[in-house]
Amino acid sequence: MMRLKLSVLFLPVLLVLVLFGCSKKSTEPEDGAGSGAKWTVIGYMDGNNNLDISLNNTSYVIADVQEMEAVGSSDDVNMVVCVGSIKTGGIVKDYYVEHHTDELPDHISSPMLRNEGTRDMSDPQTLIDFLDYVKENYPAEHYLLIIDDHGGGWRGACSDDQNGSGNLMSMRQIKSAIEDFGGVDILIFHACLMGQLEVVYELKDVADYILGSEFTLPMESILGSQEWLDTLVSHSSITPEALSGVVVDAVYNAAVRKGKYTHFSSIDASQVQSLAVKVGNLGNHLVTESGSYWNEVTEAWGHTHYSDYDDPAFVDIREFINNLRNEPHLGVNPIIRADADSVIAAINRAVVRTVTNVPAMTRGGLTIHFPSAHEDFDSTNYVQLAFRSTNWFAFLSQFIANAGTPPVDEVDISGTVSWPGHGLSSNVVAFLDTSHSEYIVGILPSDVTPATGAYEISFTLTGSLEAFVEAWDDVNGNEDMDVGDGIGWYDQNRDGEWNDMLTFVGGTTIANADIELFEITPGKSYLFHKKLHEWMLIGQM
Repeated sequence: MMRLKLSVLFLPVLLVLVLFGCSKKSTEPEDGAGSGAKWTVIGYMDGNNNLDISLNNTSYVIADVQEMEAVGSSDDVNMVVCVGSIKTGGIVKDYYVEHHTDELPDHISSPMLRNEGTRDMSDPQTLIDFLDYVKENYPAEHYLLIIDDHGGGWRGACSDDQNGSGNLMSMRQIKSAIEDFGGVDILIFHACLMGQLEVVYELKDVADYILGSEFTLPMESILGSQEWLDTLVSHSSITPEALSGVVVDAVYNAAVRKGKYTHFSSIDASQVQSLAVKVGNLGNHLVTESGSYWNEVTEAWGHTHYSDYDDPAFVDIREFINNLRNEPHLGVNPIIRADADSVIAAINRAVVRTVTNVPAMTRGGLTIHFPSAHEDFDSTNYVQLAFRSTNWFAFLSQFIANAGTPPVDEVDISGTVSWPGHGLSSNVVAFLDTSHSEYIVGILPSDVTPATGAYEISFTLTGSLEAFVEAWDDVNGNEDMDVGDGIGWYDQNRDGEWNDMLTFVGGTTIANADIELFEITPGKSYLFHKKLHEWMLIGQM
């Protein structure tokens, strides 16, 4: 199945200020807490894997703790962390985070509370024991739990390569551990791919706000804890909802500061049941209403973007729904249209805040498991989730059987590139531009023969693809589209206007797609991803 893989440009995103409002709920202090802490921040920091050796053979997980130490606990805010380290044979230690700066790598200056010995951080009992200890010794009005490790969406989080099997703690196990604790106000996954509907549905009864990323997070920490902990310590009366938005923005800021791409969102768990019901209704009706239009479900799926930061079987719900609403038959089917509109409205209610610094890449706040082939659908484990009650798994089976793996067909585009008054350099390429805006988003770069200008772009395709056919001569070879370079497009309608967006389907052949270049002169600019080797290719998937 073809999915559009787009190279992307970095653009700054304007952040919306999060205002401190009224509390979502009133949480009484634990017995004995009295006038104690307003918040206890709990960190479950699993370094019993490659996170402990990937920062130039030092620990990213300990670096996360050091970032918390840059703020430290206060009278109103406790910070307690459980840290596993593969370098010590998997020994797990608990710390009370105090204010310390200028820490050496792999060093925690805060006082150790307990040495738990060798523990499996993927074993839910390790999490349960730590949470019990925190609840008994550091009660507070509000609790925030950070799970800091690897993640796999609905498959779970926290792997332990030292003392465990390398498997993840399942979502059911994570839920059970937090449930035994009594629930938390905010749950943050500093782990990959956890911004998913199946995840928040599993945890909706044990956390008020659930934060995570639709993307694969960078190894380097972008938790941004110094920023949001500064806010929390300075304004300990902040509501959980407001704090969740501050955390999302802090993660975004950390990603931008460190030159990393990311997404992060905060989900209001009280709205998740309604969203799941709406998604389940849509899945059921797509099975009963699609009839001979399963290809439109496939097209909507195929035009839902993903990048190398995603799991290709995890689909942004909002973008898929919006694509489905644009389909010529299903998009106007009154049952499907009503369901689609209901899903979008439910997403809007559930997503408190969602931000990404990847341009031209829609991220509505949550993905959903949406594989297109049997080999990507682990139905045996998937149906163990609470999300089974939505019947989405049954829709997935029908989608894969009816529309998920259609035959692919070859697309072939050929022609010549010329540049009047110039010879072509050895750096000239033809490519497809999938952007609908002023940006050039190039895919499928194909070498042009300088002596003849001949080129050919060939690929397999299911569904359809909209793109311009263009060419670029990078005269100075600097991989920047700048003054002195040649740029041009296939002017199919020969009107001299750059308006020739073509729609390709499997089997399309275009010969004589000739392209005439013109020189980029001062005053003209074209925004373009700079490195050719980072262009993503379309192929059979």
